[in-house]
Amino acid sequence: MAFCLLASSLSSGEETTRHYADTHIHLLNFLQGGEFLNDDDTFAGSSWGEVRHQRFVTLPAGERWRRVAGVMRCMERSNIERAIIFGMPVVKKWDENDSYERPDGYLDNESPVLLARDTDLIVASAIEEARLRYHDDEQQLERLNAIAPFVCGIDPTDLGAVDQVVHRILEYPGTWQGIGEVFSRHDDLTHLQLGEHPRANHPALLRVCKFAGENHLPVSIHHNIAPVSRPGSNRPPVYLDELIELFRYCHETPGSGRESTVFIWCHAGTSRRVQVENLPYWIDEVLAVYGEHVYIDLSWVVWDNYIEDDIATWAKLIEKHPDRFMLGSDVVGGATNAAEQLTRFEPLLAALDAKVAQRVARGNLCDLLDRMAERRRLAGLSHKDLAGIELPKDYRFPEYAHMPRLRDEESFVRSRLQRQDK
Repeated sequence: MAFCLLASSLSSGEETTRHYADTHIHLLNFLQGGEFLNDDDTFAGSSWGEVRHQRFVTLPAGERWRRVAGVMRCMERSNIERAIIFGMPVVKKWDENDSYERPDGYLDNESPVLLARDTDLIVASAIEEARLRYHDDEQQLERLNAIAPFVCGIDPTDLGAVDQVVHRILEYPGTWQGIGEVFSRHDDLTHLQLGEHPRANHPALLRVCKFAGENHLPVSIHHNIAPVSRPGSNRPPVYLDELIELFRYCHETPGSGRESTVFIWCHAGTSRRVQVENLPYWIDEVLAVYGEHVYIDLSWVVWDNYIEDDIATWAKLIEKHPDRFMLGSDVVGGATNAAEQLTRFEPLLAALDAKVAQRVARGNLCDLLDRMAERRRLAGLSHKDLAGIELPKDYRFPEYAHMPRLRDEESFVRSRLQRQDK
């Protein structure tokens, strides 16, 4: 079932309301807190549960539905008909060396960021509680079903990360509709991570993304096209080859009977202080080869750093690939500012053909989510009337699939152990 309504557009000179689909809402912030509906003053703080900047009341079990209720309220008020939501895959540590003031965001000080393994549990419990609360309210259930939760709390350098994705799906069947936002190359955030740094072509991500393709789950990935730049200087897109290797690995030949993994490339590969000359050219080149299964998320700094001063070039690029671009707010810790972020792109939408603008604003994301849900249904991977994935209870991802080492039949030791077992 498609949850998107017919959207209004600008036609015959008559001004009507724009409707959106948002490909990028973080339900939680870098402290693993976030907004929730508190207009009944059940909890301390504001009507959104904020007690001071980026500090929110902790919700007990039975009250976590308020998080998604808040998103639903914001979507209704802002004409957002569909939205992808994630938690936040990392949490900012308050390091002893930076003890003067507790940090809020990842750039507040030099304290590292740590993997937030429970972030998906927070999101899933909120969704599950909302389903129970609104089980007999068809209107609210329809709004809830317009939200597509993605699994994000994985370590993209852990060869076992795919197992965690599987665990979350088995724990909350029918909930998850994709994977992400996966943090790969991510400006200074990458340098604040302890241990091995992620990259798009890491074998751990190859395993996760092949699993996603096999089970009709889109993958939202943040992978900078280049390293950060000195002020006023451009860098060549030296990180792009890593992402292309992932796209290539997950590409299936038409007619093979297998589906290529669908990717949403966040922020068109941009980030803070990432400056690449002629970014539209590189996006065009990527879509020319991998446009069958790659979408471009227009959100965050891509507007300020690239599109705002070159609308005509970006409009030409989008009209060349009208089904490949989506809008996202990239709001962190709730959706109260989502509309403000989405409407920044109105000058770009106004420069497009009206039908293309409608596709970018809402249609492309709606079509993608509905198409993936239908494929899961046909493959027997759907859960009753829910759009999210359900795996067989005994599902296990093959132990050595898509590993950088030898396959079983090529391993001297494993092949003989298997022979002994027989």
